[in-house]
Amino acid sequence: MDTTLSASDIARELGTSLPRVIRAAQRLRFDDRAGRGHLRLSPEQRDRLRDELGKSVPVPGYSQIEVAALAALSRAPLGLPSARAVARRAGMSPTAASRAVASLRERGLVRQEQRDIVAGRTRHVVMLYANWRHPAYASLSQQVRRVEPPASSRDARVPARLTHLFWNTKPDQLEVQRGGPYIARRLLRTLDPAGLSWGAENLRSEDWREAAKARGLAPSVRALAENLAAGSGR
Repeated sequence: MDTTLSASDIARELGTSLPRVIRAAQRLRFDDRAGRGHLRLSPEQRDRLRDELGKSVPVPGYSQIEVAALAALSRAPLGLPSARAVARRAGMSPTAASRAVASLRERGLVRQEQRDIVAGRTRHVVMLYANWRHPAYASLSQQVRRVEPPASSRDARVPARLTHLFWNTKPDQLEVQRGGPYIARRLLRTLDPAGLSWGAENLRSEDWREAAKARGLAPSVRALAENLAAGSGR
């Protein structure tokens, strides 16, 4: 039984164009034995392309970059400090992110608010947020939740701004690939809002599910871990 998939099938699944899938397959050096335009790929190669390109979800009336930017902001309940930060989370260029944020602000789906943050010193920044209270957001939320950013947009390790939560942790345990379950357990025990927000975006479903098995967790915290696992999409 043939278990390979065509590049066209994968493009439809990821919500992107066929040329983009073919270019990514070439970058990853996948063998095109069937000839250009008739690429056949294994399920494992499909998964690698999904990591490389992410997954877009078409939403009538909105561009692909608007949907990706709104998805990035919806996964950042504490907000993002700039369009550049949106770009990194969404896996797009800063220019594209700036256009998308400006358009979404005009529609009322993105709001901004001035806040003081501590990062070595106190800074005044204008934070960007998804406007969950906007009437249109309720109809968009289910579709936006299905968007997946490229794997390259995720952090490979706990960022410096959160290392105070892991003061007695070995450096290699701060790597997401290796220490994911441990990182998730620590975040559940500290319940630090910034840490949980980062973990929701960067940890895998299996990390949260494994962390939910830890002894001594309150039922509400265990339920939080299960919700984070369900929302991870990884």
